[in-house]
Amino acid sequence: MDAHHNHGMETAAHNHDTGAADMQPHHCGGDGGHGHAMVFHTSVHQEILFSGWVTSSALELFGSAVAIFVASVLYEGFKYYRDVLYEKAAEVTRDSQVNIAKNESGQNRPCARPAASKSSMCSTQHIIQTCLYFVQATVSYLLMLIFMTYNVWLCLALVLGLAVGFFFFGWKRSTARDTSECCM
Repeated sequence: MDAHHNHGMETAAHNHDTGAADMQPHHCGGDGGHGHAMVFHTSVHQEILFSGWVTSSALELFGSAVAIFVASVLYEGFKYYRDVLYEKAAEVTRDSQVNIAKNESGQNRPCARPAASKSSMCSTQHIIQTCLYFVQATVSYLLMLIFMTYNVWLCLALVLGLAVGFFFFGWKRSTARDTSECCM
């Protein structure tokens, strides 16, 4: 190649089988040189979720890490709160059904069958739980995208925040494992 070719041609690879030039530049991402790091790194220059959330100094990165830590702790608290609301709604439904069964069977006779929790798809409780699940799933994916920046400091802040949140809220949960979690 001669020295007067443009920059795109300088980075082109020649395909020996067909004789055609591969015009793809040799960087990751294919977005004009702003490739996304696919390895863990410790750079302070980081774009986080949105083009307006960019860190360019250690102080900005530290502030972002603190915000991510707090968001992770609150996320665990939100999951606990959602679980509490679900348990309260299920308890009210069970209590109501037990009282109905006792009245039908007479006060002196014990209820012959256990009360089952039954709710409607269009009930207020289910609609509230659906909205809360929407928020939980959205935050969960946003936290996943933050982790996918592969910035070691942001990843540590996120995981430590989840651990601290679980420490504060997880011991109160009625179930050991959250089956509604999609990203963990």
